[in-house]
Amino acid sequence: METEMEMVSAESIGIGEDLTPPLSPISYSLHDAFLHSHCSSCFSPLPSSSSPNPNPNHHHGHGGLLYCSSSCCESSHSPLHHFSSSAHLLSPSLEPSDLRVALLFLLQIKPHFNSSYHRICGLMSNRHRLLTSTNDDDDLAIRIRNGARAMAAAAATDGEFLLEEAEAVLCAVLTNAVEVQDRMGRSVGIAVYDTCFSWINHSCSPNASYTFLPPETPRGGQRCCLITPSSSQPFDDTPSHLLTGLAGGPKIVVRSIKTIKKGEQVTVSYTDLLQPKELRQSELWSKYRFTCCCHRCAAHPLTYVDQHLQDSCRSDDFVTEYIDDAIDDYLCSNDTESCCKKLEDALLNHKTRLHPQNHLSLKAYTTLASAYSSASAIAMEDEDGLKMKRFSAAYSLLLALQTHDLFLHESSLIASVSNFWIGAGESLINLATRLVSSRKWGGCGCGCRSIDIREANLEVLKEYVLKCISDIIGGGKVWKFLVGGNGYLEVVPMDMRWVESKTVGDDECVDGQQVFGLGAHCLLYGGILANISGGHDSPLSCYVGRLLDEL
Repeated sequence: METEMEMVSAESIGIGEDLTPPLSPISYSLHDAFLHSHCSSCFSPLPSSSSPNPNPNHHHGHGGLLYCSSSCCESSHSPLHHFSSSAHLLSPSLEPSDLRVALLFLLQIKPHFNSSYHRICGLMSNRHRLLTSTNDDDDLAIRIRNGARAMAAAAATDGEFLLEEAEAVLCAVLTNAVEVQDRMGRSVGIAVYDTCFSWINHSCSPNASYTFLPPETPRGGQRCCLITPSSSQPFDDTPSHLLTGLAGGPKIVVRSIKTIKKGEQVTVSYTDLLQPKELRQSELWSKYRFTCCCHRCAAHPLTYVDQHLQDSCRSDDFVTEYIDDAIDDYLCSNDTESCCKKLEDALLNHKTRLHPQNHLSLKAYTTLASAYSSASAIAMEDEDGLKMKRFSAAYSLLLALQTHDLFLHESSLIASVSNFWIGAGESLINLATRLVSSRKWGGCGCGCRSIDIREANLEVLKEYVLKCISDIIGGGKVWKFLVGGNGYLEVVPMDMRWVESKTVGDDECVDGQQVFGLGAHCLLYGGILANISGGHDSPLSCYVGRLLDEL
């Protein structure tokens, strides 16, 4: 029976510590949509240019690939990085980036390949599971085989390969590759990493997360690896140190988000943790062919978080389809008015009234914040435009507040929640620019302005900042100002820890400095959480640090 690999902690570890040094990928590729806007090595955005002519700041490599710097260009000058066969990779069944990464991986290991297809360079291929058709996804095996045939046909220009080899490597990529995300959470490409990362198993309540580093980032602090395989049993055939044909690529760091005992298994999440159990299980089975049995999934009754994520009046099928269709229509047409009306009608539907923490509500809030922001950008600088900004800020803040309550019961949500607080802070500060000409930090008389998110003891500081946020919101004036005139926001249930139940008079006008102060504190709090989960030199932490310095 094949040995299941896992990584465990080599020592006791606190929250917010690097578990690995920066790890380079063994194969990687941008998605097609980003090949002309991002560096093909480190995946950073390329310098923009308004000129139709090629940007002189772009460095051109083999086959027209673009790089952000000479060092990235040089690091990817290996003939393996762009090979003649890549131009022939045509398969409608799988993403081209998956096929590019798989073919690149295959070209590296071909001289050392043996007959074992279970593990390739120590990485589980999962081939026996992925190529077995099931009633749930009968076409997965077909799509993999079609992709492998496309790889074999394309590779004819670089040598002959057995179809079984291509299938095994493609399965290994589908099983082990991770989506490389930029600061805004967009997936710009994929990468496969060595066993130090790929042997880390999944949990829906993980004790670690991972982040991608900007190019040439000097990673301070812990640089040795604090995790180790749980088994010393030899594995597979091809040692990973033979993969020397490729350089560059986005570096990844694994970081603790909970305390971890010596010998305890280290886990990360393979899926969106703000999905209810049923959706998480479905996605994990569809992609990886396993059923998660972590303590969160095995809990009976459901955990607090999962109860709220799926809490509704059990008429979810219609509401789910309606909300998904409204979001899809918005993404395709950018019709903000239609999108907002449809989503708010669904949220106000008394027959299927969704809990504010239901996963569909959270999805709707995210889209509504974006849609109202887009509407405000094209509206006139009048009351209507201000109203759009208010509603956008309100939905951003509502999203942060509702998910923060879930975070208090499941600390592994820290990365997602930090993004929501940062989004709320940016939206509120953007609104404040319409209300006041001179903005001042620390309107509540606190000392938060002096907090540096790069400092230690962030666990203590975040509670102090959170109290300031609660004090600003608690009076009710800011919230009433944000939601005034919106049929859903005016009636959405709010946790009384945030908004007091006392009546706020119509004559109590909001102070624009309060809106700015709330936004600055939200931004600071999100930055603290981002620092804990990703480190002070992660792209998100650096971005928030720059914004705070400008306030």
